[in-house]
Amino acid sequence: MSESTDLPFDITAIEKLRKVAGDQAPGFVAEMATLFLEEAAKQVAELRRAFSAQDWKIVSRTAHSLKSSSATLGLMQLSSTCRELELRAKSGEPPAGTDALIALAATQYEASVPVLKSLA
Repeated sequence: MSESTDLPFDITAIEKLRKVAGDQAPGFVAEMATLFLEEAAKQVAELRRAFSAQDWKIVSRTAHSLKSSSATLGLMQLSSTCRELELRAKSGEPPAGTDALIALAATQYEASVPVLKSLA
């Protein structure tokens, strides 16, 4: 499996989900993609709100959750961006540019929508 964050989508993650799901794979992968689309949109909005409120605990928690779920679906760039956000937020005083990382996460999420809709 490629762990590269240079690729926006790692198909091997979907292949693993299909293997785990066995006979249930088509419905399971579609359900995972649909759930991600719904939840990730909320999480991106939550990242923006928490950043504006300078609530680093919520930024960290939300970034952690989005990092994990995006990696599960092979969205490695988004996962990597969220990892960086999580680490910055844990510092309590994120450095300059954290807002740009949140904007990047939003862009990466939007770029994933067509791929995920094709799975759903």
